Amino acid sequence: MRRVVGWGLLFFALLGVGVVVARMRLGDRSLAPAAPVHVHDDAGLLFPFGVIVEGQGKQLRRDLGIDVQVVTLRAGEPIAPLAERLFRERKVGSDSPTGGILILLDGKGGQARIEVSYSLEGVLPDVFVSRVARDQLVPYASHRAAGMAVMDVMHYLRDRLLDNVATGELALAPELRDSSELEKLLTGHSGGAGAQVALPHLPSHTEYKRRIPDERRAHYAPSVDPRETADALRRVQRDLVGDPTLDLFTEGSQVMRARYPIAPYEEILRAESAMRSEPLELRVRGDRAYLGSSHPARGFVPTLMVRGEDGLWRVDLVETFKSFFFTPEGGFILVNRASPYAAFASESIDRTDHSLSPLNLHGESLAGVLARLEHSRDAGDRFLLAELLMRNCFVSAEALPLYAEAARLAPHDPTLVLTFADRASYMYMPIIAADAVAGLGPRYFTRTGWLYETADEKSLARSYYAKALDHDPRNDYAREALARLAE
Repeated sequence: MRRVVGWGLLFFALLGVGVVVARMRLGDRSLAPAAPVHVHDDAGLLFPFGVIVEGQGKQLRRDLGIDVQVVTLRAGEPIAPLAERLFRERKVGSDSPTGGILILLDGKGGQARIEVSYSLEGVLPDVFVSRVARDQLVPYASHRAAGMAVMDVMHYLRDRLLDNVATGELALAPELRDSSELEKLLTGHSGGAGAQVALPHLPSHTEYKRRIPDERRAHYAPSVDPRETADALRRVQRDLVGDPTLDLFTEGSQVMRARYPIAPYEEILRAESAMRSEPLELRVRGDRAYLGSSHPARGFVPTLMVRGEDGLWRVDLVETFKSFFFTPEGGFILVNRASPYAAFASESIDRTDHSLSPLNLHGESLAGVLARLEHSRDAGDRFLLAELLMRNCFVSAEALPLYAEAARLAPHDPTLVLTFADRASYMYMPIIAADAVAGLGPRYFTRTGWLYETADEKSLARSYYAKALDHDPRNDYAREALARLAE
């Protein structure tokens, strides 16, 4: 199956995230992970995505010779001198052939900073990394999405560095430059002018959330004509309007916009991509509409709309990001045939998951249910809150940590734990749930092995399949999986 990645957080797609987990001790059959090398999550901001960030750090070290250290803490002191001190104390990049990068998040002060070694300042100048930290790390960290934000920024920095290698601006050590893998890594990275995209100078993300005055709201209103609704969306993107109360969006989409920050750079790129993809083609089936392109530009996002009882077409961001994921080439593909927009998809993967359909609230407002569940620490309520955020709003950056929290509060509840695994797998991050599933006991070792196999962690997959076979010698799936992995 081709690899696809979700649009649920940033435009910095999680392409090429080959999750790497430290090899485990097998002498006592214990599979407790070794201490991470690249992630120091002292503030607990990255849970449960730290294992993926650790894998990204290992990739950057292996492929480009760059030591990346991700540190979270609760200091509440000026971030610049703190980052400089930690960079020195941790000797970031001191034993790496290309250089080092420190990504620092301060949960107490709501600050973030990226420090780079002298060897990388030419390709990652201070003005660039400062804006990435301000416009991408800080907004998402403050919206309880720090783990995914760091994942996306790690990928974005990696992409920029690969562009620099392609242009010759970043020189690698001979053993890296002559690697047979480097040519594969550089596929799709331009070596000519314009390969790099500069972050524009933009105001703080908090300014975009302000309520639009009544006299201007008609400019961003839904219409009985789906094309006019799509035009209003383009104006929202072009004008960087982040007001989550706009009637242009469905109820779940309003919650999504309220709980995610507005990433200005992302909005600008989406609007530009739509312009490059013209002419756009509108297709309508009943109360659903799809505005797409026969030749979409890289990063193009089709506009999905649903007609309400009042006859107005509203933008359905929830199903957009829940149902259509990016491909490595920058295109998009339907990832769930149970989507109400499946009939519009020209390309899809063979998956039908009705469990992601919105929950029926029986007349209660979505905002009201969320508010009622928000402050409960009961495992069942945390799980229900996760389900609402995932299924009705697709705020996956908050939902996945909530699933993980519910699984930690009720580690022996198969419904909670396996749903967490299903949702993590849907987002192509199965490894974050593997440990929780293993905790359910030997009956679930086959499922644990499958999660590790899906994450391309073959050694761990073999270990769990072997344990499953020890528990039940008649387990044909585990036996066949071991034979398959042996090949």
